[in-house]
Formats: sequence, C-alpha cells, structure tokens
Amino acid sequence: MQADWSLARIGRLAVTGGGTGGHVIPALNLLRSAQKDFRSEVLYIGTPGNLEERLARAQSFPFAGIRTSGFMGKGNMRKLRALWQVLPGAIEARRALARFSPDLLVGTGGYVQIPAVLAARLMGIPTLLLEPNVVTGWANRILEPFVEGVVRPYGSGRLTGVPLATDPRPPFPEEGRFRPPYRILVVGGSQGSLRINLNMPRIFQAMGRHGVLPGQVEILHQAGERGKEETEILYRSLGIPARVVGFLPDLSSCYEGCSLVVARSGAMTVAEITFSGTPAFYVPYPAAIGDHQKRNAEAVRDAGGGWFWEDSSLERIDERASEMARVLLDPGMLHETARHAWQSSPGRPARFWLSSLLDEVADPRPVEE
Repeated sequence: MQADWSLARIGRLAVTGGGTGGHVIPALNLLRSAQKDFRSEVLYIGTPGNLEERLARAQSFPFAGIRTSGFMGKGNMRKLRALWQVLPGAIEARRALARFSPDLLVGTGGYVQIPAVLAARLMGIPTLLLEPNVVTGWANRILEPFVEGVVRPYGSGRLTGVPLATDPRPPFPEEGRFRPPYRILVVGGSQGSLRINLNMPRIFQAMGRHGVLPGQVEILHQAGERGKEETEILYRSLGIPARVVGFLPDLSSCYEGCSLVVARSGAMTVAEITFSGTPAFYVPYPAAIGDHQKRNAEAVRDAGGGWFWEDSSLERIDERASEMARVLLDPGMLHETARHAWQSSPGRPARFWLSSLLDEVADPRPVEE
C-alpha cells in the first residue's frame, strides 16, 4: 500500500465490479455503509443490463453503465471482442469518473472493473482492489500494478477481509446450538446445484443407519428455482422432512441459527458462514476458474473451521452420511469447529472495513499483501 495518499475521508466513493454475486454483493455492502455510516456520495460503475445494474438500481444507488465483455472461458472471437471493448469502456468510465469526481475507487472483481480502474489510473484517482478469494482473480492480477493496493481476505495487516452487510457481528454461538434438533442448511448457490440437490436428501436418509434419525434434524434446502420442485419430491419420496425453497434472499441471517451448513465455497459464502461462527461442509464448485472455491474451502479446513467434500464424492452416499453423522453426534467437536470458524473468518462488517481504510490513510504503515 503506498503511503502518499491525500485522502482524509471518503466524501465520494465509486465502486466497480460485477458479473457474479461474489463481486456484486461486497460492492453493494460498501456503498450501503458509505452512505449510511460515512454520509458519502456513491456511484456504482458496471455493465448495463447485468446483475450489478439490477441490484444497484433496486437499492437506489446511482449507476453508470460502461461497455464490457467477458474474457475468461470464452472462445477466441469473444476474447478479441472483449479486448476491443476495453478502450471504449475506459473512455466511458473516464466520463463517469470525471462527472462524479470520487475520492476513491474500489474494484471488487470481474472484467467490468478493468476499464474503470485503468481510467482512474490515468486520472490520478486512488484505487483499491478487493480480492475476496484465496486465489487472486485474473482481473486483479492484471490490474495490481496500476493501483494503490489489493485488500486480501487473510493477513496480519489492518486492512484485510471481505466487507459484509451484517453489523454488528453475531456473538460466538453457545454450545446448545449444536444439540438436537440439529438445524441444517443446504445451499447450492443462488441457482442451486443439481448434484447437491440429488444427493443431499439421500445422504440425510442414510444418516439414520449411523445414529441420526430424520426427526432429529430440521433441514432447510435452497435448491434454486429450477430445482425446487424436483428436490421437494425427492425428500418426500425418501420420507425426510425438509423445507425446500428456490432462493433465500437473506442467507446471512439464516446461518446464525444453524448447527451445520452444506454449501459451495465462493468467497462471500465462506466469509458469511464463518463470520456467523457456523461449522460447514464445503462442496467446491469444480468448474470455478483457477479452482478458487477449493482453495477457499481448504483455507477454512486448515484453520479448523470446517470440512470439505469434492463435488463428485457426493455420490458416495453412505460415506458422506457416516461423516456427517459423526460430526453431528459430537457437540463438542461442532462447538470447537465453530470457534475456529468464528476466530479465523475473513468477514468484516463493511463499516469496519471502510474505517480501517481511513485509519490506514491517516497512518499509512505498510499493509501486508
């Protein structure tokens, strides 16, 4: 982190990033906190018609759209198109930044941030990048030489972590939360996961052979809108009571009451689950770019805050059921795992994240990256 910032407060904050919830949600958390806690003027710069525009406008945040196109995982022609759009996107971003005149630009990930960050660099606007994953994303790797610093999920510096909406932080859970009835949340991402939807009901049924009966668990399963009906039918056919929903709009509040979670391991999911002090079995999405979900899950496991299963291993029903039953039948293990998750979480209230930024500017000692 460079030490020559002139920033004394965030009077005007611009945020850019998008494409997926992992990029958009932390951006919205920062904008909301900047408005509420710091009385800042805010602006979201993103791709028009994309997820970030829909969510930003739904929350009444000013939005500036710039032309961008995806790059990673695309064919050669689409990659060339994406490169071709960087220059006009940077010109549009420069216009938006000139009109808004921010004190700071924060990039939260995704290809949309490239033209905005490059324009900010040319205009001398201080810029930070947020990297919520253990593995640095390709856009952040490209842009790192052009910014003041990259805020990573873990580290010993003051400015680390992933900004969350939850504030204040939930207290460390009491041991009673990990005794029957066990409250289990299954989350396969906002769109659901076919493999998780097909196998978790069978795993719950098989736990009966390992000492955990259906009446001892309360299951809430987010199956995605397309998988909701099929998953409900499967639970009923197996005789397993469960509440199945398509989408839960406020997952962070659901984690706090759970004994255990089964979830993908995107950066925001990991930050929110561990922040609430909830043990989890993480099932990394196998097609994640750079295998970053597996690395996120490994970081939690290595800190003693949870476990992870390979996606394909869900087919081994009895083995998975035995492991989950063993964990549930040991409240002391669950409580200790919750402690490690809570203590090692990369999650930070967005207000705290921004306050740490201002403290760093006022006393700019090196921030570990």
